[in-house]
Amino acid sequence: MSSRSARSAIEGLKSEALQAALTAALGGKVAPLEDLLCRYGGGADPRPNLKLAAAFGAETPNLPPTVTRLLARFSAEDAAPDTARVFLPIAAAHGWMGRLRAGLDVEQAWLSLAELAADERVPVRLGTLDALNAFVLRKGGADVLIGRAREWLDGEDRERSFGSAALVIETFADRQALAAVGDARGVLDYLSRVLEAVASAPRSAERSDSRRRLLLALPRTLTAAVISFSAADRGSLWLEEECVKARHPDIRAVLSDSILKLRGQESPVVAQRLRGALEGSAKPLRDPSRKRPGTDRGRASRKMK
Repeated sequence: MSSRSARSAIEGLKSEALQAALTAALGGKVAPLEDLLCRYGGGADPRPNLKLAAAFGAETPNLPPTVTRLLARFSAEDAAPDTARVFLPIAAAHGWMGRLRAGLDVEQAWLSLAELAADERVPVRLGTLDALNAFVLRKGGADVLIGRAREWLDGEDRERSFGSAALVIETFADRQALAAVGDARGVLDYLSRVLEAVASAPRSAERSDSRRRLLLALPRTLTAAVISFSAADRGSLWLEEECVKARHPDIRAVLSDSILKLRGQESPVVAQRLRGALEGSAKPLRDPSRKRPGTDRGRASRKMK
């Protein structure tokens, strides 16, 4: 799941009917606005109308504080992912982001975005990802998101922590997002914390859907980080450190996938160095004499454990 909103300027709602419905909603008559958003939002479609969600979000900075009640209502919509009403939390994600851009209701907005980022419904995560993508391209936005992501990772609700981390990781899989980062060390430190959080979680967490999404998202972002932070080998040296200390099998699988993705994109010497670091930290065989003949063939193209 990926989307890139490289909009230099987001326009508000152009429809007079939507403008009138928004005004009515601020006065307490919410049904007309919900009906129009659901009718044209395509929330259950493979590609929801993210332009409409962004246009709705562009309106919120100029609205009175009572808009937060409307956004909270939309955020709380628990419609099934195959129904039209699932567009409402998508609109809410962009609405909260609009308030953030204006420096309004900052804490409430970030708290709501954390919930939406961890939502189990694919359309909601897709809409929230689109909102985050646009935010990180703004000056300073990438570093602000990393700061908030650290807080989300420390939350007591592990499902939400892993779910929100998965979407943040997915946001930074794009090199444009990494290019917007001012503090590369901050991003790498965050990635290290994510890896540690997964490795230190109890075995019961292995049944978590959000943990599964996080593991799937990590290799692409780790690869992008190594390439984007290639100055003085900062990215590759960081990943080498992670390979040396990796013990958890799921983390080792993530690192192995990342190294395989680097082949052909990064210097072969770098990829081989990383591979050697990960192989060197592997647990030794209990009885090396029982190693099956031929298992060394094609090692460079196989996953490591």
